[in-house]
Amino acid sequence: MQVLVTGGGGYLGSCLVSRLLHAGHRVRVFDRFCFGREALETLAANNGCEVVEGDVRRLQEHPELLDGVEAIMHLASLSNDPSCDLDADTAMDVNVESTIELAQRAVRAGVGRFVLASSCSVYGLGVFELLDEESPANPVSTFGKSKLAAETALRAMASPHFTPVVGRTATLFGLAPRMRFDLAVNQMVATAARQGRIEVRGGGNQWRPFIHVRDAARAFQLFLEADAAVVGGEVFNVGADEFNLRIADLAALVAAHFEGIRVDRATDDDDLRNFRVLFGKLKERLHFLPKHTLEEGIIEVRGFLDDPTVDPFDEAFFNVYRMKTLRATPVDEGGEPVAARFVPLARPNLGPEEEEAILTALRGGWITSGDRIAAFERAFADTVNAPHTVAVNSCTAALHLCLAEAGVKAGDEVISPPITWSSTGNTLLNMGVTPVFVDVEADTLNVNPDLVEAAITPRTRAIIPVHMAGQPCDMARLQEIATRHGLPLIEDAAHALGAARDGVPVGATGNPTCFSFYAIKNITTMEGGMIALKDPETAARLRLLAANGMEATAWDRYGRSAVAAPREVVAPGFKFLMGNVSATMGIEQLKKFPQFMAARRRLAQMYRAVLAEIDEIELLRVCPGVEHAWHLMVIRLKLDRLDRSRDEIAYLLRQENIGTGVHFYGLHLHRYYREHLGMKPEDLPEATRVSHEILSLPLHPQMTDKNVHEVVTALKKVIHHVRHTS
Repeated sequence: MQVLVTGGGGYLGSCLVSRLLHAGHRVRVFDRFCFGREALETLAANNGCEVVEGDVRRLQEHPELLDGVEAIMHLASLSNDPSCDLDADTAMDVNVESTIELAQRAVRAGVGRFVLASSCSVYGLGVFELLDEESPANPVSTFGKSKLAAETALRAMASPHFTPVVGRTATLFGLAPRMRFDLAVNQMVATAARQGRIEVRGGGNQWRPFIHVRDAARAFQLFLEADAAVVGGEVFNVGADEFNLRIADLAALVAAHFEGIRVDRATDDDDLRNFRVLFGKLKERLHFLPKHTLEEGIIEVRGFLDDPTVDPFDEAFFNVYRMKTLRATPVDEGGEPVAARFVPLARPNLGPEEEEAILTALRGGWITSGDRIAAFERAFADTVNAPHTVAVNSCTAALHLCLAEAGVKAGDEVISPPITWSSTGNTLLNMGVTPVFVDVEADTLNVNPDLVEAAITPRTRAIIPVHMAGQPCDMARLQEIATRHGLPLIEDAAHALGAARDGVPVGATGNPTCFSFYAIKNITTMEGGMIALKDPETAARLRLLAANGMEATAWDRYGRSAVAAPREVVAPGFKFLMGNVSATMGIEQLKKFPQFMAARRRLAQMYRAVLAEIDEIELLRVCPGVEHAWHLMVIRLKLDRLDRSRDEIAYLLRQENIGTGVHFYGLHLHRYYREHLGMKPEDLPEATRVSHEILSLPLHPQMTDKNVHEVVTALKKVIHHVRHTS
């Protein structure tokens, strides 16, 4: 039979692989080999043994793993309580989610049998004095909970063509090709041999079952080879009744094999696990009897330690010690990711309120034009303290409308910073307008007011300041320059909803101010934008242009009280209006906006407090009098202190399950702008430098304190491994 053994390089796996090969099976071993490949070196030379190195959490990297496989022995897991307690999410990812994914792939591949190595730890604080497979599980540790969850999910997949079997192993002991000393019997022998003492935790009255690792391997071979009618869909406790002992009695048994051993018996109750397990089902169904006694295991482990070069407390023999090392090692070097689950750069924050509101709008029949648009405009105007607002279908559309209304036309020039999203420059180019980029302030990424005036020419028709990352530009200085030259200011506030400077909210300056409601902005309407402004006549013209230049919208023409009549085009406009469904979502998002902003500001404060301690990064300055919107958490890497580029560091963070972004790569560096407009990096030296140094870290209201800790820990970990060592 062709058998896949995950975790085949481990303590139990190395014994099982040996048995299966001797029984004539063909074995494919899949393992990360965190503890080295030595345990399988001899076996790998066997013609029936194939070794594949990989992580069970990244099965997609091994599309041929199940080719020809008839059965799976799934041993790979994050084993024992201390290892799982390092991070519960990692434990669930490895032990549960990866098991489910492997089983699903097995079903699709037509694999007939799937044997899962579970643990008697699922009994936890035993509900009854004696526990068999029908007794209620009561796990009290992350390890036990994860194993029970994996069992439940796997057994639910049973079918006439897919036979899952669960083996709940007692605590293993004894010698194996890949040795462990973090298991009760082996650890007691090690401390007795090397330290002259045995420590008993939790009072010592807790019951535990034990089984020699080679006996456990024999039981799993039986699960593989037995008739499906005997084992299919079943759970088996793997052990023997006579090997149930109280921990204190086990310590006495081990101590009897040494002279002068001190047994330290703590009276605390930090170990809640207490389970005395029955193994009659395994004996009756598969005629299993253990061949190795506890005394035999103690003697052979002691003999192994007669070699003075063996350090039983080395991390090679302790899962939790190795796990700690792996968590401090970059994934690219074989380490463990800091975050068990991906922490996205940003994500929309939606709930049942938005769902219900959208359904109501859809059922009402008005999904493009509709009464919700005006309601959203009024609510938004109140939010930013603006006299008038015009809802449109994107921030790009908002910028385009404001430029068109201001009379900007082909052949004109418009001033803008290069550190902005492409739509700013692209809108100008598509209008036949020449963008004139002005360099940014290094410490804010906003346009440098000192350089704006020098960029004004007779062809200049407008200035577009971009409130980068959520920090308002110095609008007082920019306004003074614009007024003196008779130029309109059109504010790009795509990042700045909720921001203010010197007590003036962004959107309340009186200038046309363009907001974005893209999916990951501070509020979202899926796609959408808004123009906030002071002048009612300008607002009316913008609304007209956004409606194809027609005197009335569809709501005006076809509403319940409308009378059919021809409506004229009075200006060459655009189809830029927001839809009713988007506005409906926006209304609900605005209700939550104060909570969103409070969360963003709190998270940003947490970030800044911790990131300030890292010498290799620089935080952007928050100017006096600024109320930051914290759309983005941008850091600037000091690349002269690091051995990797910003892009390489972003890749390493992604390996740690941390999403990042680049906001932004200066427009003057993009190929089209370089080639068609003749722009050179040295023309805008500060924007060029920051384009290669800035990196945005995850920031959104759904982030938890744990997520922030994961991001910062991953950043510190990566920087530690890429900083200059000379």
